[in-house]
Amino acid sequence: MPIGVVSGFLREAKCLLVDGIADPGVLSFAGVGPARSEYGARELITRGAEALVSFGIAGGIAPGVQAGTLVLANKVVDGANIYKSSNVWRNSLKRLLPADLELVEGAIVGSDTMVLSQCEKNKLHINTGAIACDMETHALARVAVETGLPFIVLRAISDPAWQDVPDWVLSCLTSNGEVDYFCIALTLAKRPWELLALLNLAGNSKRALSSLRRTASAAGSSLGFSSRI
Repeated sequence: MPIGVVSGFLREAKCLLVDGIADPGVLSFAGVGPARSEYGARELITRGAEALVSFGIAGGIAPGVQAGTLVLANKVVDGANIYKSSNVWRNSLKRLLPADLELVEGAIVGSDTMVLSQCEKNKLHINTGAIACDMETHALARVAVETGLPFIVLRAISDPAWQDVPDWVLSCLTSNGEVDYFCIALTLAKRPWELLALLNLAGNSKRALSSLRRTASAAGSSLGFSSRI
């Protein structure tokens, strides 16, 4: 029973390669934003996926949640809609995770655009009560509910609630989640004062990716999924 994993970035999807080996029971797709996420989820279902996972990094919007913290979402907020993830699958995954891995459970909220500033993050947290936000999960959750497939959400915090994200970052990403380093270098040449913010963001993203790799190493590429779910 293959699972379909949707990530925003290729480097996120690669965190599922346990010991560098691809699992034939795991189908993956990477693409930034809700439209690409929906396309990817449907494509993976066409290829045989019988369950879906939103796997990758996310922006923190709740106070006190540090970079690298894993968010195992019990529900997805998509405007007025709420989509609940699989309790059985979540519990199966939690039993496999190391005790020292920083983990929080709660809501994740979808956004069609990047949530960049501390002010925006705070407002989103107050309005929804969510812990984190991203641009892919809500689209995947809609497809899962529409098709009757179980899904889980596993996202690691890359930029905490108190960290601003430079507003030009998204323009330096390709549609399949690759980083355009030439674009970054060119932008920094024009805006050198933003180098420190970018370095802090890179360091926190590294912590988030490390948490994702630890999760895959402990739980396996299938993330605790079985035919009983």
